[in-house]
Amino acid sequence: MSTIEITFMKTTKSIWTLLILTFIASSCHYDLDDITENILIIDPNDEEYIEYKWWILTHKSYEAPGIYLYNETTETIELKLDLPKNLESPHALAYDGESLWIGGNDENESIYELDPENGAIISEIKNIQTEGIALLNDHLYYSDYKIINKITKDGTSVEEISTQNSSYNIPDIAIDDNNLYYLRYSEKDPVIKIGLSNRKESKINLTESTGTYCLTVSDNEIITINPINEILRFNLETGVFISRTPTNIKGWITAIAPYNNK
Repeated sequence: MSTIEITFMKTTKSIWTLLILTFIASSCHYDLDDITENILIIDPNDEEYIEYKWWILTHKSYEAPGIYLYNETTETIELKLDLPKNLESPHALAYDGESLWIGGNDENESIYELDPENGAIISEIKNIQTEGIALLNDHLYYSDYKIINKITKDGTSVEEISTQNSSYNIPDIAIDDNNLYYLRYSEKDPVIKIGLSNRKESKINLTESTGTYCLTVSDNEIITINPINEILRFNLETGVFISRTPTNIKGWITAIAPYNNK
Protein backbone atom coordinates (compact mmCIF):
# COMPACT_ATOMS: atom_id res chain seq x y z
CA MET A 1 0.00 0.00 0.00
CA SER A 2 1.38 3.43 -0.91
CA THR A 3 2.13 6.20 1.59
CA ILE A 4 -0.64 8.38 0.24
CA GLU A 5 -3.20 5.57 0.70
CA ILE A 6 -2.01 5.03 4.29
CA THR A 7 -2.17 8.77 5.01
CA PHE A 8 -5.67 8.98 3.53
CA MET A 9 -6.87 6.03 5.62
CA LYS A 10 -5.45 7.53 8.81
CA THR A 11 -6.94 10.94 8.12
CA THR A 12 -10.37 9.45 7.24
CA LYS A 13 -10.35 7.33 10.39
CA SER A 14 -9.59 10.40 12.49
CA ILE A 15 -12.41 12.39 10.92
CA TRP A 16 -14.94 9.60 11.50
CA THR A 17 -13.71 9.23 15.07
CA LEU A 18 -14.33 12.91 15.75
CA LEU A 19 -17.81 12.75 14.21
CA ILE A 20 -18.76 9.75 16.34
CA LEU A 21 -17.37 11.30 19.51
CA THR A 22 -19.20 14.55 18.81
CA PHE A 23 -22.49 12.64 18.46
CA ILE A 24 -21.88 10.73 21.71
CA ALA A 25 -20.97 13.90 23.57
CA SER A 26 -24.09 15.74 22.42
CA SER A 27 -26.37 12.78 23.15
CA CYS A 28 -24.97 12.04 26.60
CA HIS A 29 -24.15 15.62 27.65
CA TYR A 30 -20.42 14.86 27.92
CA ASP A 31 -17.66 17.39 27.42
CA LEU A 32 -16.00 16.62 24.08
CA ASP A 33 -12.65 17.93 25.38
CA ASP A 34 -12.73 15.30 28.15
CA ILE A 35 -13.50 12.50 25.70
CA THR A 36 -10.83 13.45 23.16
CA GLU A 37 -8.10 14.26 25.65
CA ASN A 38 -6.30 10.97 25.01
CA ILE A 39 -7.33 10.44 21.38
CA LEU A 40 -4.60 10.71 18.75
CA ILE A 41 -5.63 12.91 15.84
CA ILE A 42 -3.62 13.24 12.61
CA ASP A 43 -1.87 16.60 12.65
CA PRO A 44 -0.79 18.14 9.30
CA ASN A 45 2.47 19.05 11.06
CA ASP A 46 3.08 15.45 12.09
CA GLU A 47 6.01 13.69 10.39
CA GLU A 48 3.69 10.93 9.12
CA TYR A 49 1.47 13.42 7.31
CA ILE A 50 2.58 13.84 3.70
CA GLU A 51 1.17 16.35 1.25
CA TYR A 52 1.50 15.51 -2.43
CA LYS A 53 1.56 18.57 -4.65
CA TRP A 54 2.05 18.78 -8.41
CA TRP A 55 2.38 21.38 -11.10
CA ILE A 56 -0.06 20.33 -13.82
CA LEU A 57 -0.24 21.75 -17.35
CA THR A 58 -3.42 21.77 -19.44
CA HIS A 59 -3.55 22.46 -23.16
CA LYS A 60 -4.48 25.85 -24.56
CA SER A 61 -7.01 24.50 -27.08
CA TYR A 62 -9.18 22.62 -24.57
CA GLU A 63 -11.21 23.33 -21.45
CA ALA A 64 -9.60 25.22 -18.56
CA PRO A 65 -6.12 25.87 -20.01
CA GLY A 66 -3.38 26.92 -17.61
CA ILE A 67 -0.75 25.80 -15.11
CA TYR A 68 -2.16 24.47 -11.85
CA LEU A 69 -0.60 23.91 -8.45
CA TYR A 70 -2.64 20.89 -7.43
CA ASN A 71 -2.72 19.43 -3.93
CA GLU A 72 -3.44 15.74 -4.44
CA THR A 73 -3.77 15.05 -0.72
CA THR A 74 -6.55 17.59 -0.17
CA GLU A 75 -7.87 17.38 -3.76
CA THR A 76 -7.69 21.15 -4.12
CA ILE A 77 -6.31 23.60 -6.66
CA GLU A 78 -4.07 25.97 -4.70
CA LEU A 79 -3.06 28.20 -7.60
CA LYS A 80 -3.77 28.69 -11.29
CA LEU A 81 -1.40 30.53 -13.63
CA ASP A 82 -2.11 31.78 -17.13
CA LEU A 83 -0.12 30.38 -20.04
CA PRO A 84 2.38 32.58 -21.88
CA LYS A 85 0.43 34.42 -24.57
CA ASN A 86 2.56 33.21 -27.48
CA LEU A 87 2.72 29.58 -26.40
CA GLU A 88 0.45 27.87 -28.92
CA SER A 89 0.61 24.16 -28.01
CA PRO A 90 1.74 23.67 -24.38
CA HIS A 91 3.09 20.17 -23.79
CA ALA A 92 6.19 20.39 -21.58
CA LEU A 93 6.61 21.42 -17.94
CA ALA A 94 9.32 21.18 -15.29
CA TYR A 95 10.07 22.87 -11.95
CA ASP A 96 13.48 23.43 -10.35
CA GLY A 97 12.25 24.70 -6.98
CA GLU A 98 12.56 28.32 -8.05
CA SER A 99 11.19 28.62 -11.58
CA LEU A 100 8.71 26.85 -13.82
CA TRP A 101 9.91 25.88 -17.30
CA ILE A 102 7.29 25.41 -19.99
CA GLY A 103 7.47 24.56 -23.69
CA GLY A 104 5.28 23.72 -26.66
CA ASN A 105 5.01 21.61 -29.77
CA ASP A 106 3.99 24.09 -32.43
CA GLU A 107 6.08 26.01 -34.95
CA ASN A 108 8.18 28.91 -33.64
CA GLU A 109 7.67 27.88 -30.01
CA SER A 110 9.92 28.88 -27.11
CA ILE A 111 10.85 27.46 -23.74
CA TYR A 112 9.76 29.97 -21.10
CA GLU A 113 11.04 30.39 -17.56
CA LEU A 114 8.15 31.54 -15.37
CA ASP A 115 7.72 32.96 -11.90
CA PRO A 116 5.74 30.25 -10.02
CA GLU A 117 3.90 32.83 -7.95
CA ASN A 118 2.32 34.85 -10.74
CA GLY A 119 3.29 33.26 -14.08
CA ALA A 120 5.38 36.24 -15.19
CA ILE A 121 7.98 35.45 -17.87
CA ILE A 122 11.53 35.57 -16.46
CA SER A 123 13.42 34.41 -19.56
CA GLU A 124 12.77 32.88 -22.98
CA ILE A 125 14.75 30.41 -25.09
CA LYS A 126 13.46 30.91 -28.63
CA ASN A 127 12.93 28.50 -31.50
CA ILE A 128 12.61 25.27 -29.52
CA GLN A 129 9.78 22.88 -30.29
CA THR A 130 9.29 20.17 -27.68
CA GLU A 131 6.85 17.89 -25.86
CA GLY A 132 9.00 17.18 -22.81
CA ILE A 133 11.31 19.09 -20.45
CA ALA A 134 13.41 17.83 -17.54
CA LEU A 135 15.95 19.52 -15.29
CA LEU A 136 19.21 18.36 -13.74
CA ASN A 137 21.43 20.77 -11.85
CA ASP A 138 21.95 23.80 -14.12
CA HIS A 139 20.88 22.12 -17.35
CA LEU A 140 17.66 21.65 -19.27
CA TYR A 141 16.85 18.51 -21.22
CA TYR A 142 14.14 18.57 -23.86
CA SER A 143 12.82 16.02 -26.35
CA ASP A 144 12.90 16.76 -30.07
CA TYR A 145 11.24 13.85 -31.85
CA LYS A 146 13.76 10.99 -31.34
CA ILE A 147 16.54 13.17 -29.91
CA ILE A 148 16.94 14.42 -26.33
CA ASN A 149 18.85 17.70 -26.17
CA LYS A 150 20.88 18.96 -23.23
CA ILE A 151 21.25 22.75 -23.00
CA THR A 152 22.16 25.36 -20.41
CA LYS A 153 19.39 27.48 -18.91
CA ASP A 154 20.34 30.33 -21.24
CA GLY A 155 19.87 28.09 -24.28
CA THR A 156 23.46 27.11 -25.10
CA SER A 157 23.60 23.62 -26.63
CA VAL A 158 25.66 21.07 -24.69
CA GLU A 159 24.97 17.72 -26.36
CA GLU A 160 22.43 15.56 -28.17
CA ILE A 161 21.36 12.17 -26.82
CA SER A 162 20.14 9.75 -29.46
CA THR A 163 17.45 7.24 -28.45
CA GLN A 164 17.20 3.62 -29.55
CA ASN A 165 13.68 2.67 -28.46
CA SER A 166 11.65 5.79 -29.19
CA SER A 167 8.60 5.67 -31.42
CA TYR A 168 7.54 8.45 -33.80
CA ASN A 169 8.43 11.06 -31.20
CA ILE A 170 8.97 11.37 -27.44
CA PRO A 171 5.86 12.71 -25.61
CA ASP A 172 7.60 13.41 -22.29
CA ILE A 173 10.82 12.97 -20.29
CA ALA A 174 11.87 12.98 -16.63
CA ILE A 175 15.16 12.72 -14.70
CA ASP A 176 15.94 11.00 -11.41
CA ASP A 177 19.54 11.03 -10.16
CA ASN A 178 21.68 9.74 -13.01
CA ASN A 179 18.88 8.24 -15.08
CA LEU A 180 16.65 9.83 -17.68
CA TYR A 181 13.22 8.37 -18.44
CA TYR A 182 11.34 8.95 -21.65
CA LEU A 183 7.85 8.05 -22.77
CA ARG A 184 6.95 6.45 -26.07
CA TYR A 185 3.70 5.71 -27.85
CA SER A 186 3.38 2.06 -26.86
CA GLU A 187 1.10 0.10 -24.57
CA LYS A 188 3.93 -2.40 -24.04
CA ASP A 189 7.06 -1.10 -22.30
CA PRO A 190 5.93 2.53 -22.63
CA VAL A 191 8.73 3.92 -20.43
CA ILE A 192 12.42 3.73 -21.32
CA LYS A 193 15.26 4.36 -18.86
CA ILE A 194 18.57 5.77 -20.11
CA GLY A 195 21.68 5.84 -17.94
CA LEU A 196 23.09 9.32 -18.38
CA SER A 197 26.62 8.06 -17.72
CA ASN A 198 26.62 5.04 -20.04
CA ARG A 199 23.64 5.74 -22.37
CA LYS A 200 22.36 2.21 -21.78
CA GLU A 201 18.62 1.87 -22.40
CA SER A 202 16.20 -0.50 -20.68
CA LYS A 203 12.43 -0.89 -21.01
CA ILE A 204 10.00 -0.57 -18.11
CA ASN A 205 6.72 -2.38 -18.62
CA LEU A 206 3.99 -0.63 -16.66
CA THR A 207 1.69 -3.36 -15.32
CA GLU A 208 -1.46 -1.38 -16.04
CA SER A 209 -2.28 0.20 -19.37
CA THR A 210 -2.62 3.95 -18.92
CA GLY A 211 -2.75 5.54 -22.38
CA THR A 212 -0.59 8.19 -20.79
CA TYR A 213 0.72 11.27 -22.54
CA CYS A 214 2.90 12.59 -19.72
CA LEU A 215 5.10 11.35 -16.92
CA THR A 216 7.37 12.42 -14.12
CA VAL A 217 9.46 10.68 -11.47
CA SER A 218 9.20 11.31 -7.73
CA ASP A 219 10.02 9.38 -4.53
CA ASN A 220 11.15 6.27 -6.42
CA GLU A 221 7.91 6.16 -8.37
CA ILE A 222 6.88 6.76 -11.97
CA ILE A 223 3.94 9.16 -12.05
CA THR A 224 1.63 9.33 -15.06
CA ILE A 225 -1.78 10.75 -15.88
CA ASN A 226 -4.31 8.76 -17.86
CA PRO A 227 -6.91 10.11 -20.35
CA ILE A 228 -9.50 10.67 -17.59
CA ASN A 229 -7.07 12.82 -15.59
CA GLU A 230 -6.25 10.33 -12.86
CA ILE A 231 -2.78 10.32 -11.27
CA LEU A 232 -1.22 6.85 -11.43
CA ARG A 233 1.83 5.57 -9.57
CA PHE A 234 4.19 2.75 -10.56
CA ASN A 235 7.33 1.29 -9.02
CA LEU A 236 10.32 3.03 -10.56
CA GLU A 237 12.32 -0.15 -11.11
CA THR A 238 9.69 -2.76 -11.91
CA GLY A 239 6.76 -0.78 -13.34
CA VAL A 240 4.36 -2.51 -10.93
CA PHE A 241 1.14 -0.52 -10.39
CA ILE A 242 0.82 1.10 -6.96
CA SER A 243 -2.22 3.38 -6.89
CA ARG A 244 -4.51 5.75 -8.76
CA THR A 245 -6.06 9.02 -7.62
CA PRO A 246 -8.69 11.02 -9.52
CA THR A 247 -8.16 14.77 -9.93
CA ASN A 248 -10.65 17.58 -10.40
CA ILE A 249 -8.55 19.15 -13.15
CA LYS A 250 -10.51 19.71 -16.36
CA GLY A 251 -9.25 19.82 -19.92
CA TRP A 252 -6.36 17.92 -21.49
CA ILE A 253 -3.43 17.42 -19.11
CA THR A 254 -0.20 17.36 -21.12
CA ALA A 255 2.45 17.52 -18.37
CA ILE A 256 2.99 17.00 -14.64
CA ALA A 257 5.93 18.01 -12.45
CA PRO A 258 6.62 17.57 -8.72
CA TYR A 259 6.18 20.67 -6.59
CA ASN A 260 8.84 19.68 -4.08
CA ASN A 261 11.83 19.55 -6.46
CA LYS A 262 14.71 21.54 -5.03
